[in-house]
Amino acid sequence: MEPKHAVTTRKVIAVFDEVAEYYDAWYEEPMGQFVIKAESKVLNELLPGKGTGLDVGGGTGVFSRKLMELSEDRWIICLDPALRMLKRARGRSVDTVCGVASKLPFRPHVFDFAFAVTLLEFLENPLEDLSAIREVLGEDATLVVMIINGNSEWGRLYAKLAEEGEPVLSMARLYEVEEAINVLRSAGYDVIGVVGALEEPPGEVPESEPKIRRGDATGCGVAFIECKVKVIQRAPPYRRST
Repeated sequence: MEPKHAVTTRKVIAVFDEVAEYYDAWYEEPMGQFVIKAESKVLNELLPGKGTGLDVGGGTGVFSRKLMELSEDRWIICLDPALRMLKRARGRSVDTVCGVASKLPFRPHVFDFAFAVTLLEFLENPLEDLSAIREVLGEDATLVVMIINGNSEWGRLYAKLAEEGEPVLSMARLYEVEEAINVLRSAGYDVIGVVGALEEPPGEVPESEPKIRRGDATGCGVAFIECKVKVIQRAPPYRRST
């Protein structure tokens, strides 16, 4: 059965529009800067260094901009339904498209890669949206989905804040890593691997470089799930015998 989120897409869009300024302001704080550095490091390693990519639910374009700075051979389009978020993305000189994952305004198989940072948590119908993303990815394309690890100190903090009524987190459905992997497989992806980041507890800004845990995200605040589009084996065309 398809997992569904209790909060409607329309409500999610409205709340993210309201918090656009706060969203960007957090990334200017010391912890926000560390998080950008850590998460961008993983995305940069897992995604192709060149080609056309789609940042699904990319918000204010923070990661689109960073990944294009790390490789000039990437062109990334930021897709998001919240107009105030996209306005800020355009301020970062990121190309933007207003839309939702379930109804992507793109031709089939046009993207070399796609990524989604804390998007799965807010999808009303995850299988429908992830399947739609699969349709715009080209042959051998990569999808990287980053989730907040529900089974971590970060996840437990976010769950507590959600219970206290924090406007964004109260709409989130937190996943454990295996749960998210199962959703992606059900949506037609081959899961290649998992990378963890943010081993440090929330609230403590490390002075060292961000650490990455390859192959395992146990205890990490976020998990990156690397996927490929599942290749469907089709029967050869029928030929009449002569």
